[in-house]
Amino acid sequence: MQFIGPFRAKVIQIIGLLAAILMVQWLISFPELVQRIYTQRVFVWITKPLRWISGSFHLAIGELVYMIIIIILIINTLKYFISNKYSIKNSQFWVFMLLDFGIILAKIYLWFMLIWGLNYYQPDPSETFHLKVKDSYSLAEVDSLSIQLIREMNQSRLQIADSQIDQYYLVQSSPSIKKALFPSWGDKLGYLAFYQPITGEAIIRDDLPQLLKPFTLEHEKAHQMGYASETEANFIAFMAAQSSNDALLKYSTQSQIFTYAQNASLWLAAKKGDFDLWKKIVARNKSLVSPKVLADRQKIKQFFAARQDQRIPGSDQLYDQFLKWNNQSKGIDSYDEVIRWVLAYNATKTDSSTSYSR
Repeated sequence: MQFIGPFRAKVIQIIGLLAAILMVQWLISFPELVQRIYTQRVFVWITKPLRWISGSFHLAIGELVYMIIIIILIINTLKYFISNKYSIKNSQFWVFMLLDFGIILAKIYLWFMLIWGLNYYQPDPSETFHLKVKDSYSLAEVDSLSIQLIREMNQSRLQIADSQIDQYYLVQSSPSIKKALFPSWGDKLGYLAFYQPITGEAIIRDDLPQLLKPFTLEHEKAHQMGYASETEANFIAFMAAQSSNDALLKYSTQSQIFTYAQNASLWLAAKKGDFDLWKKIVARNKSLVSPKVLADRQKIKQFFAARQDQRIPGSDQLYDQFLKWNNQSKGIDSYDEVIRWVLAYNATKTDSSTSYSR
C-alpha cells in the first residue's frame, strides 16, 4: 500500500505534464498562431523582465546560471542514489526512478518551449520581406554571388582603417549583450556566441577575430528578437547590415556570406565530380580578393585551425540533432541556408539586365 499512493501521485503528475505537452504539440501545428500568441506577446513579456534583471549585472550571468544548473543536477542525482542506496535492488526503486526521470524531462521540455522553443515554429519572415525563397540554387547563382561579394568586400575594406578592425571593442548600448566569461568553452563545444534563454542575454566570445564579431553579434540580437532559426537569424543579421552605415558591420557580413557562398560553390562543383572546376574557383576567387581582405580572412582561418583539436567528440553531432529536433531539418547546415535568402533578396533589387551571369 505504501507503494501505491506515491506511484499514483507520480502517474497523475505525468498525465498532467503529458497533457501540457500535447497542447504544445497542437499549438506548433499552427505557425501563425504561435507567432501571434507566443512570439509577439508571451515571448516579449517573458524576455523584457529577464533582460532587465540580467542587464543589472555587468557579467554574463547566463554562463553562471548554466554552471549552477549542472552542479545542482549532479548533486541531486548523487543525493537521489545515496538516499536510496538500500533500495537499488528493489524493482520499485527503478520504477520510481523512471517516473521521476520522465517528470524531469517533461518539465525541462515545457520550460524550454515556454521561454524560447516555440519561436522555432513561427512562420519564416519571407512574407514580411516580400521574398520568394527558392528551395535550391544553382552553381552559377552562388558563384556569381561569390564574385559580387568579393567586389563588395574589397570596396568595404578600402573604407576601413586597419586600426578600426584591430581595435574593435564589444561596447554595446544594450546591457543584455555580454562578453563570455569562459570563451574557451566555445572551443570545446563549437560556438562563437549564443543566446541564453533563461537570462535573455546574447553572449559572445571576445577572443574572436575582430572581423567575426559584428556579424556574430547581429545574429545573436536576431535571436533576442525571437528569430530562433539559425538561417533566419543569419538573414536578419544580413538585413541589419544592409540598412546600416557601419562599414565594419557591412564588411563583416559580406565576409561571412561570402564564406557560405564560396563553400556552396565548391560543394556543388565537388558534387558534380568536377575537381578541376573546384580548383579554378578557389584560384580565381583568391586572385580577385584584395591583399588586405585576404589577410583579414587568414586571421580567421588561423583562429579556427589553432582550435580544431579542442572540440569535444560528438558535440557537433549533438548540436546538429538539437537543431533538427527544433524544426531545422538541415541541422548545422541551417547556417549556410542563408544563401537562399540572400539570393531571394538580391532578386528583388535586380531586373533582367543585371541578373546573375558568368
